[in-house]
Amino acid sequence: MKSVSIKTLLALSLLTVLSVPLMAATVANPYKVLTETELEAQQVQIELFWQKQVSQGSFAGVGNVPLHYAYVIPANAKATIVLLNGRTESVLKYQEMYFELARQGYAVFSYDHRGQGLSARLNEDPHLGHVEEFQHYVQDVALFMAKFSKQMPGPKLLMAHSMGGAIGSAYLAKAPTEFVAAAMSAPMHAPNVEVLFSAKDGCYLAAAVRWSCSDCYAGFASQPYNPGPFVGNIYTHSEIRYRRFREQYQQQPKIQLGGPSWQWLSQACAIADEMPQIAANIKTPVLILQAGDDSAVAPAPQDEFCQAIGRYCVGGKVLHVAGARHEFFIEADQYRLPAMTAVLDFYQQQLALLQTEQANPSL
Repeated sequence: MKSVSIKTLLALSLLTVLSVPLMAATVANPYKVLTETELEAQQVQIELFWQKQVSQGSFAGVGNVPLHYAYVIPANAKATIVLLNGRTESVLKYQEMYFELARQGYAVFSYDHRGQGLSARLNEDPHLGHVEEFQHYVQDVALFMAKFSKQMPGPKLLMAHSMGGAIGSAYLAKAPTEFVAAAMSAPMHAPNVEVLFSAKDGCYLAAAVRWSCSDCYAGFASQPYNPGPFVGNIYTHSEIRYRRFREQYQQQPKIQLGGPSWQWLSQACAIADEMPQIAANIKTPVLILQAGDDSAVAPAPQDEFCQAIGRYCVGGKVLHVAGARHEFFIEADQYRLPAMTAVLDFYQQQLALLQTEQANPSL
């Protein structure tokens, strides 16, 4: 397909995504994804689905670090969604998402990043969020795809959240034709260092301190896993989804993770500095969901990234959801349903464009 045709088709077909009513009195749910009420009633069904239909195991990441994976392939899957989760997360946190996407006819493949979830830790302190090099995360994606790509039915779609968004962005720049489309939820195109320090000094401090204490907790004090109450949390407005997530972490202590190390923070800042160069090499359509009340990652770099990838950013701007907190995929219905609808619309449209291109290669 010629570039002009792609640009025109993207502009026309993706206009719908950016016109989704985000704060309507009755939130539309055309894909019938689970509401909070339905989630409460279907917890047992989701658990049975996870136990009986999801395959799990481990594969070797960079340096032979064991990484835990989980995938499901429903009958007659139309495409595969590769899910890259965020810092502190695990595939176990995404059971609702696997269940919903499988019902939509998608195969889902994911794994836990090195140093977190059910994957091997990189430090004696199992609660320390640590990585030696950010590129190890990116290289792990390449190894994951090399191992499982042949098992993935249909075209490949990327779904990435938070830190997974930074990893996914870097991978897209290295493998521009691997995915048909990529949807990013509150991507960490830059960490919000104001959580620990001032925005100006945080990255400079991390770069300096990591030389003397790279595997110490950033902030000079130990920050082991702390579940915290629902009231006052910065992640979601949904009490049931927050409770489910915390219960999973309580039942599986191995997936608990605390604060980041100085080395992790330094590497997160370093990859943020590389985003302009990364953006210049992206040739995959990207939908960026931006949370209006996000204190976990910095929002402005998401806008900058969108502008940097030009026509490959859906509609030329991020999809800003006013009032939403960082965790779109465990948010309250009024935020999660429009976000999920936008993502699924986007995937459907990109798959349709691909089918049209394959049927009419001269376009």
